[in-house]
Amino acid sequence: MDALVILGATAVGKSKVAVTVAQRLGGEIVSVDSRQAYRHLDIGTAKPTKEQRESIPHHMIDILELDETNNAERYARMATLAIDTIRSGGALPILVGGSGLYFRAIFKGFFAIDLDQDERRRFADSVAGIPTRELRQRLESADPRAARRIHPNDRYRTVRALEVFTLSGVTLSEHFERQRRTQHGLESKMQICKVGLTLEREDLSARIRERTASMIRAGLVDEVRSLLDGGADPGWPGMQTLGYPEVVSFVRGRIDETEMNERIVRLTRRYAKRQMTWFRKERGVTWLRADGGGIVQHIIRLATGKAGGT
Repeated sequence: MDALVILGATAVGKSKVAVTVAQRLGGEIVSVDSRQAYRHLDIGTAKPTKEQRESIPHHMIDILELDETNNAERYARMATLAIDTIRSGGALPILVGGSGLYFRAIFKGFFAIDLDQDERRRFADSVAGIPTRELRQRLESADPRAARRIHPNDRYRTVRALEVFTLSGVTLSEHFERQRRTQHGLESKMQICKVGLTLEREDLSARIRERTASMIRAGLVDEVRSLLDGGADPGWPGMQTLGYPEVVSFVRGRIDETEMNERIVRLTRRYAKRQMTWFRKERGVTWLRADGGGIVQHIIRLATGKAGGT
């Protein structure tokens, strides 16, 4: 086996399990999380603790500034380099996270969609003043599969999908399908053990609520207030990640603390549901109960080939 993957919905408990597995197998962790890639977003993205990062090397965390745009193509290139570096040093790459598109980019490869830059600028200007809701309606008509995959409030990815369709005449979903048929990612050259962690919906929902409360207690509001005081623009890509717009609304007095909490919990539950919808389509995953006994030992047996393949 060349690499181990631990995937699953947010709050299911991937990070803690992954650190223990890495300690047992001599591994290094590659974060597959589009939110943890941003610097300064520590509490609200549930980044590994200082102790965890000191005990096990972590890669692909804190690689972007808040005003930088993240994308799967860029991520896949950097993550693949990190994986190669880990393997060349004799350690086991352990990919951990919940960003399905980023996993796909690593597994299958991700090619750039060649669009004329002048046309891209004109398209950006043409949609700049259009509300996200209206753009979402256009996307639902042009590319329903992409609309189901992209969060309704994710303006960047909504605009990107519309841009691809408008300028290339081919939907983003069809580009993905063509990519799938011309696979050139890690799965074409590595043996990968994929493990998924899962919980009953009610149990995961309870974990999401408790983790949200824990983030608030840990100082999420102060984290956001400090970023705003330091000049961060709420419209920056990093500040648009899950949970942060709701805290900004609270800090600016638009909603109260109870509403902030409930919105974060509700949006996180929806995100977890979309994650699992995506991951259930992923082939070759051995699913384990996150609250089951002996989970670390089970993953180690799978990774070392002592419990059958995936």
